[in-house]
Parts: sequence; C-alpha cells; structure tokens
Amino acid sequence: MKTLFFASLVATILVLPFGYSHYAHAVEVTGDPGKTITGSTANPGTSQITAEFKNPLEVKSISELFYMIINFIVGLSYVVIAAFYLLAGFKFVKAQGNPEELSEAKRAFLNTTIGAIIIIGINVITSVIESTIKSLQN
Repeated sequence: MKTLFFASLVATILVLPFGYSHYAHAVEVTGDPGKTITGSTANPGTSQITAEFKNPLEVKSISELFYMIINFIVGLSYVVIAAFYLLAGFKFVKAQGNPEELSEAKRAFLNTTIGAIIIIGINVITSVIESTIKSLQN
C-alpha cells in the first residue's frame, strides 16, 4: 500500500510540471514596435506597452478552481479504484480455496466497493452543489 502511494506521488510530481510548461512564458505584449520607453509614461510623446498574462487554468473564480481540483482528484481516484479491484481479483485467484485468504480477498473487494461508492457520491454531491451555485448566480 505504501509503495503504491509513493509510486503515484512520484509519478504525479514528475508528470504535473510538463502539463503546464507551455504556459510558463505565455505573455502577450502589445505596443508600438521599434519605440523605446524611458522614464514615465505620463509624457504625451511616449508610447505605452501593456502586457497581458494568460491564465493557464482558465478559471474565473475560486469556486471553479475548487471544482476543477475536485474533478481532477475524482478522475485520479477512478484509476486507483480500478487498481484496487484488480488487486482484489488477484487475491481471489491467489486464495485457491484457502478460507483465510478468501476472506481477505472478500474484505478487499468490499472495501474497494465502499470506497468507489464514496467517490461516486462525492462526485454527485459536488455536481449538485455546483449546479445550485450556478443557478443562484444567474
């Protein structure tokens, strides 16, 4: 269990920066080309440069960021649930009629099912809350 947790943590740390690397220098600069600005921009003879930074997450509010994070975690947990179902299946095959190992495999399957129900419940609850907040904003 610990090795699975640490392996997923290391994989997340290694993969996550590559998803946002193309946003690192996303700056749009507009202004008069060829003109140099020195001193204050209050002088009428100087031009003004504006810089606009692109939002890499493309969210407009904290609540959207929260739902984006929840959806990411829920999506990641589906992969973890599938892995635990696979592990429970291997335990069933490994048991080969041994009552102690068979009860352990049943317990692993039951715990995975309970976890899957909780994750699906979290997804439903956040969807209801998100739709309620959006309906109240309109």
